[in-house]
Amino acid sequence: MLASAGMAQAGTVAVWGESPFGVSLAGINNFYNTYGGHTSSIVAGQLNTIDLGSVDLLWAIQPSDSYTAAELNTMAGFLAGGGRIAFMGEHGQIAPNENLRINAALSFLGSTISIQFDQVLDGGFRSASKLDGQIKTHALTDGVETYQYAAYAPLTVSGTGEILMTGEDVPGSVMMAYQNIGPGSIFLITDQNVWDGAGSLWGGFDNEVMFDNLVEGKTGAPPVGGVPEPTTWAMMIAGMALTGAMMRRRRVSVSFA
Repeated sequence: MLASAGMAQAGTVAVWGESPFGVSLAGINNFYNTYGGHTSSIVAGQLNTIDLGSVDLLWAIQPSDSYTAAELNTMAGFLAGGGRIAFMGEHGQIAPNENLRINAALSFLGSTISIQFDQVLDGGFRSASKLDGQIKTHALTDGVETYQYAAYAPLTVSGTGEILMTGEDVPGSVMMAYQNIGPGSIFLITDQNVWDGAGSLWGGFDNEVMFDNLVEGKTGAPPVGGVPEPTTWAMMIAGMALTGAMMRRRRVSVSFA
């Protein structure tokens, strides 16, 4: 795992899943092997049989069947160890069942982000930017001024989930979001077209920076082991001080016959 999410350093990526609608697992894999000094590999088989011990980011792509209980528990353990999972769905006219399977996994993992069923927005290739407000200012979008995308299924975001990008045709519709689950993080997108220009066709867009940030960008998740926040430390210190004062009072109390 990366030593510090705030430091730019190489990470390890695993690309896993099916490709029922033509998304190139090899394209994602090749990108990470040629950008940012990362190491990436395509992994196959049941997730619970794959060694994720050194993996920082797991791409979980368009499941053609439901995740098994063992796979879901493996995802939960991966997040508990500080791992990051990027789920890739697709817009609802193409992959409604795949999106439902991703939603089931998100619910199991405790996420309050989900894909809206059987919907598609922003058909055709588009350009989002920070200038137009579609790309939200966040540590995970550092260096991402423009982003190329196409048709997507909108997301529902509540609780501690955070919006990273919104669409164009329906203002406020969410096309990319993330959520911290304990020390781990979940990312969700529903547009495989964002990878169509990987490595050569993104041109002036910053897609490569966005996908690099998924590995090493600062998410704000607590470290593995749960080091208390400053306010928690203050409460603990105050509690210990009060306990110490009570013990001193007991030692100096005198009783008379």
